[in-house]
Amino acid sequence: EIPMVFPSKKQCVSKTAELEFSKDPNFNFSSNIPGDVVFKATNQGLPKSAKKTEPVSKKTAARGPLNRYKLEAELKTKNQLLETAKQQLHSRLTGAQGIIKELRKENEGLVQEVEKLKKFQETCMVILESRNIDPVTGSNILEEEEKTKECRQQTMLLTEQLIAELRLFNQTAEKEKELLQ
Repeated sequence: EIPMVFPSKKQCVSKTAELEFSKDPNFNFSSNIPGDVVFKATNQGLPKSAKKTEPVSKKTAARGPLNRYKLEAELKTKNQLLETAKQQLHSRLTGAQGIIKELRKENEGLVQEVEKLKKFQETCMVILESRNIDPVTGSNILEEEEKTKECRQQTMLLTEQLIAELRLFNQTAEKEKELLQ
């Protein structure tokens, strides 16, 4: 038998992989098993005496490393898939963060613009109030007030004249009534 030398796990791991695994990952894997359960290996194979007496054939010895290489290859492809997915997620995350920064800047600009418009509105209202202008209609409040005052005075004069004429008519009507009787 030729002894096969397998590289140690430390030699297989690259420096970038060491840096990636040293970070605190935030993976949440769902499982039905509680977190405080300890797994123990169980001996489900043959009894120890049967294992010692059975010689290892060349076929099973040859198949062992091949299976291991297959598993390692599968794990390597899965790891590569995970790496690409991780890179895609990272690029999406950076894109989303960029969009968030842009939206925050835009929001800050809009907030400043709103503040400027509020100040402008306040100064406009002060100017309108100082000139006695109605902000809704745009007409001068004093002019309208004077017009309504004039209207009231004319109405009062007309009603007084009408009352005076009615009294005069009433008096003449009574005189005519007396003359007729």
